[in-house]
Amino acid sequence: MERRQVACDLIEATPDANGLGYWLLASPLLLFMLWAWVDLFAYYSPIPLYWLDAAVAAVVFAFLVVLPVGWLAHRIVTALPRLLQHAGWDVAPLEPVRETEIYTVRYVYNDRRRAPGSWQRQWLRAAQGWVYIEIAAILVGGVLMVPIFFSALDFGFGQ
Repeated sequence: MERRQVACDLIEATPDANGLGYWLLASPLLLFMLWAWVDLFAYYSPIPLYWLDAAVAAVVFAFLVVLPVGWLAHRIVTALPRLLQHAGWDVAPLEPVRETEIYTVRYVYNDRRRAPGSWQRQWLRAAQGWVYIEIAAILVGGVLMVPIFFSALDFGFGQ
């Protein structure tokens, strides 16, 4: 089967509902990290009130960890559109594509256009980035579980 190549532009994807779905997907990892961060912050903090420590730690966590790490993950994934199957991009074909050939067309992008940067857009990018991090953690964890499983069997667990 011959795949038709279609020129296209990549336009930065905009999540629905201000990225709420992305935040919900990333929330297990973020909540676990926040819990550990708040406990460490409270342990080393001179503030005697735990609830104040927790509030300050959550704000610091949001601006020192959530925003920059999520934004960086988004930037890395969107920098490699061909390798990562256009993740984070909407494909805008520059020539018509019939409905019957949508899944057999190979898109070759000419240009990438990012949305204008605003604070809301930065948080949307961070949300998408944290979903990419969570997906990577799940995949890496699944791969690492294989040797851990066989190592545990060698030590007699599960027998």
